[in-house]
Amino acid sequence: MSDEIFKEVDDALRLERLRQNARRFAGAGLGAIIVLCLGIAGWEYHQNSLSKAAERQSATYIKALHDLGSDTSVAGLSVPLTKEQEKALSALQGVAQNGPSGLAALARLRTASSEAAHGKLADALTLWDKVQQDRQVPAELRNLASLLWCQWQIDTGDIAAIRSRLSVLTSESKPFAALANEQLATLDIRAGDMKSARQRLTTLSQDYNAPNGVRMRAGALLQTLDQPS
Repeated sequence: MSDEIFKEVDDALRLERLRQNARRFAGAGLGAIIVLCLGIAGWEYHQNSLSKAAERQSATYIKALHDLGSDTSVAGLSVPLTKEQEKALSALQGVAQNGPSGLAALARLRTASSEAAHGKLADALTLWDKVQQDRQVPAELRNLASLLWCQWQIDTGDIAAIRSRLSVLTSESKPFAALANEQLATLDIRAGDMKSARQRLTTLSQDYNAPNGVRMRAGALLQTLDQPS
């Protein structure tokens, strides 16, 4: 009986370590998403360069991104915005209201990310939902909004709801398929379904169409899963 109790405690500790690693590795994907947003912003700037009004909005957007900085280091924490960040966030909200469609959607996405990182997750989830449901927004940005909605609830949100949204993004034709599968593997670990998690992670680690960071994180999580208890 004593040995059995120790084994159960050991298994529980191992599962918690896996969950912590999964959260850490999945969170690393958020930085890649923000970089992607910056790349799309550059594309929007080029496309709208012939329009003076759109050019001004694009310049405002890029400056606001610079002043707002990165939120990844404070993800999940309620950290007050600095005066400069508040001003940048206000500028982003202006672009979200008055900018060209694609650029406005990007501004809404970035605003939501900042809200989430600084303790206003409910507001952020509402913003991401609105972008995801807006048929005037390009499909890629709607998919990104859905991915971010899932990302920020991966540890505490309703597993069935998150899994349903992520499953829509896993088609090979979708640009965020690898990131969506990575999050599904994290959900598997959270739910204790190690067999499914291993299958997803193995596929990701061998998928050379997936981003390098995703493959590396998948391989690292597989090593953690395979460690003896």
